[in-house]
Amino acid sequence: MKRILYSSIIFLILNNNIFSQNIDEQCNRLQILFDSLFVRDDVKYLKTDSEKNILNDSILKIFNNILQIDESFNNKFDNLKHIGKVISNDNLCRLITWNIKYSNGSFKYFGFVQFNNIKKNKIQTFNLCDLSDSIKQPEIASLSYNNWYGVLYYNIYNYKYKNKNFYILFGWDGNNYYTNKKIIDILTFNNNGKPIFGKPVFKIENKIYKRLIFEFSIKATMTCNYNSSINAIVFDHLSPENKSKKGLYQFYGPDGTFDGLKLEKDKWVLFPNINVTNPKPTKK
Repeated sequence: MKRILYSSIIFLILNNNIFSQNIDEQCNRLQILFDSLFVRDDVKYLKTDSEKNILNDSILKIFNNILQIDESFNNKFDNLKHIGKVISNDNLCRLITWNIKYSNGSFKYFGFVQFNNIKKNKIQTFNLCDLSDSIKQPEIASLSYNNWYGVLYYNIYNYKYKNKNFYILFGWDGNNYYTNKKIIDILTFNNNGKPIFGKPVFKIENKIYKRLIFEFSIKATMTCNYNSSINAIVFDHLSPENKSKKGLYQFYGPDGTFDGLKLEKDKWVLFPNINVTNPKPTKK
């Protein structure tokens, strides 16, 4: 009996070492591919759109192989410098995203969601498919991993309401030659552990949105993140350069004031002109 137990332990150790070596080897291949796709030794390689797609197809296959291994969930992929990596504080959800800029100035996004499904005792991995261009009314659309509003995620904030986990996602979209976008989205998982993007939880005056999208000049920088010191989502208020430019988002930028969203029951409610040190709702 002891001999069987000892053999089992040896097998597990060897098996884990094989997994670890396999992940390391594939991560090295990924690093080479990402460097070829983006920048290596501070030199930008000029590639055609088709060449970029071929490289990215290889990246997707290798990344998918790695993420099918449960042990990959704890791998931080520190050697990969061209991707966005965010993980929730409850250690149940992770998103890995990256983008390709094409010759016409547009961006396309790629990535994966990993969910640490405690009920099923396994890591579930989902390949994100960017269909942003075909999504009508994205601010009120419920989306899946197969129908994703593609962005590069830079932060995640998780909270619970009525014993259900919610994940607020903060993302960036290069959009085009003239404007960038910041996106606040919300991620949940259904009973089968599949990700759902968008929930009717953002309340702006009397309207309810499933995600918020801010568009502004490529020359401007917009802050948009969760502020733990005041328990609110805080973002720059965007305004046009002058009244004649209203609706022309290539002329929009921060005006020096901030707006915020605070959680009230099941809704994130807008607090216009928020005081970052002591936020109070603005009277209508």
